[in-house]
Amino acid sequence: MKMGRFIVETHCHAQRHAARIQPEGDDPDYGKLADKMETAVPADEADDDADVIVYSNADRLKYDMDTYDVDMCVLLPAFGMTNEINHQIMQEDPDKFISAAYPVQTKKRALRGEEEWSWDAACEELDEWLSKDGFKMIGEGVPLDPTIDERVEWPERRDEIRRVFEVADDHDVPVRWHTGYVSGYGGGGLFEYFPDWSDPTLAGEIKAEFDDVPIIFDHGGMQATWREKYVDDCCQVAATYDDVYLEIGLYWKDLMKKPMNDPNISIEQILWGGDWGASMIEHNQPGEEPPMFWDQITEKGLPAHQVDYWGSNLRQLWKYATETDLPQDDLDLILGGNAVRLFDLEMPHTRMFPEYIDT
Repeated sequence: MKMGRFIVETHCHAQRHAARIQPEGDDPDYGKLADKMETAVPADEADDDADVIVYSNADRLKYDMDTYDVDMCVLLPAFGMTNEINHQIMQEDPDKFISAAYPVQTKKRALRGEEEWSWDAACEELDEWLSKDGFKMIGEGVPLDPTIDERVEWPERRDEIRRVFEVADDHDVPVRWHTGYVSGYGGGGLFEYFPDWSDPTLAGEIKAEFDDVPIIFDHGGMQATWREKYVDDCCQVAATYDDVYLEIGLYWKDLMKKPMNDPNISIEQILWGGDWGASMIEHNQPGEEPPMFWDQITEKGLPAHQVDYWGSNLRQLWKYATETDLPQDDLDLILGGNAVRLFDLEMPHTRMFPEYIDT
């Protein structure tokens, strides 16, 4: 049985990398991989010397969409994935995909040393992509200068974030704010250098300035591991502003109780967003708390297979829904209705989700 009337995965990476990992002794060198991914060359432009290429993984994605009855996906560029490839995927199946925009080419030019990072150029690139059909938000995460290698203090970073929110305000779209932490072979400088990565509550300060720009907390504070600090921080902001949204796709069953049981967080602020296409795997520890969580497990190495996020994500949500007797109308909102409203998606029928006449 399909779990909801119309299911929208709000956090999806429909591109995949192929990389040459140079060995050091007997071990692969993971340390340089993330940097190489950031400047990945699209497969149709790459020559034999390219260390990392990026290509469309849409066929596998659509297979999983059919398998798990997922109706639409929000495509996010990350780690060198491009707006151009996401645009091609959307053009081929406009009824299945929408996308977030990110200043990818501005970032790549800066990392390659072709030109200095410029916020004017970054905002111009965002403006260009948000003017195209199907691009309905900014993200994943708030854009940042990728060449930074020291701590940026909050007043400076706040001014940078304001530039991004001004573009979002002009286009009437949400901004995605990255939250959560990956251990294993990931993580690092983003959390040490950028205060908005290490403190999600700073989003509230920006939200107070931009009343009309919704914020989506990528991962709802739980990207990986079992540490719940960022979840608490995200819930704090969501409890204050009714257009701040939490993705719960990587939550385990009992973690869902935090936003669900908060009287100041509406069911209309919850999105089903996992991380389809990412490199984490599910860590299972029966009898422990939590019984499962996602992470990059160093000793296992890089997963070469397509990790099955949705099977696990939907199972955890179903466990929560059945244990609490969650009304189906509420489950329909989480799985798709809230995304339909937030992103102004076209539906096959009207009156699919809860709405009431004020008498």
